[in-house]
Amino acid sequence: MINRSTFSDIDIEIKKSINEILDKLKGKSINNYVLFLADGKYVDDFENSSPKLSPYVIDYRIDGHKDETRLKFLSNFMSLHYSFKDGRQSTDDDEYRMNLELMVYTHIWESKPFLKKLYRIAHLLNDEQYDWKIQIPDTGKHDFIRCHIRQVFKDLELDIWKVIKNGFHTSLRNAFAHSEYSFDTLNENNIINLHNYGGANWELQTISFDEWSNRFVYSAILSYHFLTIIYERRTNIINELGTGTFQIKHPKKDGELGLIEIEYRKNGDGFSFIH
Repeated sequence: MINRSTFSDIDIEIKKSINEILDKLKGKSINNYVLFLADGKYVDDFENSSPKLSPYVIDYRIDGHKDETRLKFLSNFMSLHYSFKDGRQSTDDDEYRMNLELMVYTHIWESKPFLKKLYRIAHLLNDEQYDWKIQIPDTGKHDFIRCHIRQVFKDLELDIWKVIKNGFHTSLRNAFAHSEYSFDTLNENNIINLHNYGGANWELQTISFDEWSNRFVYSAILSYHFLTIIYERRTNIINELGTGTFQIKHPKKDGELGLIEIEYRKNGDGFSFIH
């Protein structure tokens, strides 16, 4: 279980850590900040299109549409089970709900659109060029998240690395994905047994219900607020920066970077190139 006070503290911690990285990116480069909010990406399908289209696009919303069902379920689930209505001060250890939480948790850390955004901002903050074409591995996401996202934030001393550490653990994700877990309430043990345990020092063999609730809440709130705050920043960009016209670095056909102008239209919430 998790109590209302702890949930509120985690919520505040996570929002603060997300705003920290976005503010730091804006301070480093307005161009990269805008490009991140404009969601620039490389579209493979445009490579051999006719007529010839540049595969380096902005505001390509297919990833968002792919993730929409997951995010709707997450939002509804959290509203139903973590709104602490009717004066409740904590959740209970309901096994039905925890099975659903394991599903939600697994989907969070398998979501390629979510991981792409985390990876992209981590490496922009590390003074690297904007990565238009991120390849998320179908397997081995443990190393990708730990080494290429969390560790980058940690090296930069940004608090979001702690949020990821407190939420993500591949043993939990894999145990649910492969149906290798069970609840143990005998003699009030209140633990989840992870039957995928192989003896490595980083693996989890068991986790208490309370620790599970903590990891779930860190993951769910991070997933929700990360995307929500980015959207809020995007729709408020004209007020924030005092203009709706910006310059970004954009790859030319020969691969070299050149400056190009883009604009944001609040009516319709859209970024587009200025030709």
